[in-house]
Amino acid sequence: MALYHSDGALDLIAGAVLLNLGLDLLNESPTTSLFTWIPVLLYSSIKNRFTLPRLNYDALKADEKIVRSWTAQTAVGLAITLLVLGTVIVGDPLNIKTMINLPFQGNIMSLAFALLGGLAALLAAWLIPIKRFYIYAGIIFFTGITSYFFLPISVPVFISAAVMVVIGFKLTMKFNTQYPDPDKPEKPIDVKEKKKK
Repeated sequence: MALYHSDGALDLIAGAVLLNLGLDLLNESPTTSLFTWIPVLLYSSIKNRFTLPRLNYDALKADEKIVRSWTAQTAVGLAITLLVLGTVIVGDPLNIKTMINLPFQGNIMSLAFALLGGLAALLAAWLIPIKRFYIYAGIIFFTGITSYFFLPISVPVFISAAVMVVIGFKLTMKFNTQYPDPDKPEKPIDVKEKKKK
């Protein structure tokens, strides 16, 4: 399964979701916007159009049914994570801001992001398993804790999103080089040579 997730798509999608969630927080939206959910909906299409044509099922050591279940499980995991983060941090139906009093003054939602986002990344790192998600968990936790004291809640969300998008982009470029598109010709066709014939 690690090869299946080596394309960077999960990182890019998770980063895009966090970027949109950060915008919701920055705009003080009462709920997560539709734009926050769109990357999750695109995950399956990206895998089917970009990743699977480059890899065969033998390389993945799985059949089509198992690969589809990997895609579905990952998309559901992303949706659940977004639902929990969006509900607790953006909507705050439990009124955590006033319910929890800590000795130090700060934004309790930053701690909620550190805890919930960090746990989600740890769970992904353990279940999939993808080691880079341990790094994401550390970044989410550290920036969330730091944000509690010094920064608004949107800052750790944006930092985490930026790290995921940058790493995801690098992984996508590496994956594209290692596993070129089989439908794309190896060498570009020279138009001048074609006219001579």
